[in-house]
Amino acid sequence: MKSHYITFKNSNVHYRQFGSGAKLLFCFHGYGRESDTFYILEKRLGSAFTIIAIDVPFHGRTEWKDEIVLKPKYLQQFIRQIRSDLDKENIKYSLLGFSMGGRIALHLAQLMPQEVERLILLAPDGLSFNFWRWMASETWVGNKLINYTIHNAAWVSYILRKAEDLHIIHRSLADFLGYYLHNEEHRINFYHRYISMQKFKPSLNKLKRLIKKYSITVKMLFGKYDNIIPYTDGEKFKAGIEKFVSVKIVDSGHHLLSEVHADEIAKLING
Repeated sequence: MKSHYITFKNSNVHYRQFGSGAKLLFCFHGYGRESDTFYILEKRLGSAFTIIAIDVPFHGRTEWKDEIVLKPKYLQQFIRQIRSDLDKENIKYSLLGFSMGGRIALHLAQLMPQEVERLILLAPDGLSFNFWRWMASETWVGNKLINYTIHNAAWVSYILRKAEDLHIIHRSLADFLGYYLHNEEHRINFYHRYISMQKFKPSLNKLKRLIKKYSITVKMLFGKYDNIIPYTDGEKFKAGIEKFVSVKIVDSGHHLLSEVHADEIAKLING
């Protein structure tokens, strides 16, 4: 494993390199995680792939000091610079994303479909419309509510439990949000991380057309008991592009990026 930095404007973007194979795989982690979570793939894929895992802003070792809302074109620039540094500009690459990282991978595949050979998605966010994300990031009321919550957290537990009681959100999601909102440092991190991802909104209909046009192979893995990202999102996305997309469901919850499922993930990348 090697550790590298890209200097970008006022920021230092950190990424890890696993393996040294001829093929190229870019990986994007989930919320609150970091690039080292992809270490589990090195011994399984390192001889065939050079694996690049980027710490997205406000995660891991990346020191992000620029505008809070991350522009997708910035990640495009990071990918192109890394490919140039590795002397791999002329080969196609694969994208792997887990949860929040799945939304990043989907959006990047939409922006650069001619460069992408394979798209591997582990319980990916971004496959369905999320009313609460839309309200929080796209409306005046939602933005005010998020800002108020960051500085006044006493009412959070009450709201989360009410939403759970009314079946607006599942208990596992309420617990997840509660964990990150009850601590002031966690709340500030949550705000930065949440707002930074506003621009990552893949257009699914457009992406499906591009998958067909460029013959991109898409492999998706879901947990049968995942109450955060249900496997039905994958089945819906697959409709109409079955020739290019496969959905695998395993006996698991949301946390698929682990040693338990590493062999299955490696098969999706190699298969």
